[in-house]
Amino acid sequence: MSTRSAGARRWLPFAIAGASGFLVAFIAMAILLLPGGEAAPASVQVPTVVGLSYPDAERRLAAAGLVATLGRERPAADTPKNTVLAQVPSAGESADRGSAVVLDVSEGVDRVVIPALAGLSRDDATRVLGDAGLALGDVTEQPSDTARGTVLASSPSVGYTVPRGTRIAVTVSAGPIELSLPDVVGRDLGTARGLLEQLGLQLAPLEYDSMSTLPAGTVVAQTPAPGSTVTASTPITLRIVGRP
Repeated sequence: MSTRSAGARRWLPFAIAGASGFLVAFIAMAILLLPGGEAAPASVQVPTVVGLSYPDAERRLAAAGLVATLGRERPAADTPKNTVLAQVPSAGESADRGSAVVLDVSEGVDRVVIPALAGLSRDDATRVLGDAGLALGDVTEQPSDTARGTVLASSPSVGYTVPRGTRIAVTVSAGPIELSLPDVVGRDLGTARGLLEQLGLQLAPLEYDSMSTLPAGTVVAQTPAPGSTVTASTPITLRIVGRP
């Protein structure tokens, strides 16, 4: 056997291995490059996920080869909590496969606490509501001994939590009820007292007339005089026949 033949046999296994490796690499490239075996693109188009819930947005991005990342949580009127408000990159832009898309989501409707309004003037109540992110709603007047225009109550009441921008209804004082004082002179004390109390009027301490010849307990004078304009807070003084 010649030396040349022996050398050829020694190199034959290496040649076969090299050829096999080349064939495997060729087949792999063919699979990737031929139709139906294209290589995955390095970049993808970002889908729109605004308006979706965060979990749904995660799934849609994952299907596109992207990763959802939570950005800011911010208040949004009438938008359910965890709804996507914005995305970066925007829909339609190109992004590297596997890269992150930052999603800002709603933290739900911003809510505020109703401040105390009772005792304030209407103008002051409007200012306080504005500072709290609220607005003055319907205004109802109600007779009261407090000064006209003073806030008596709010609806909803102080301390309740409501969405920012809610209009708060208030009840304000219309001032004391005014009425014409009836004439009770000549009536007995029981009848006079009952009539005045039915009108919501208050009696002052009684005064007495021990010189009158009328039956004891008869009203002989009243202050203010009959026909005077009075309110519920006006004390009515009666002078009756008799002694203390």
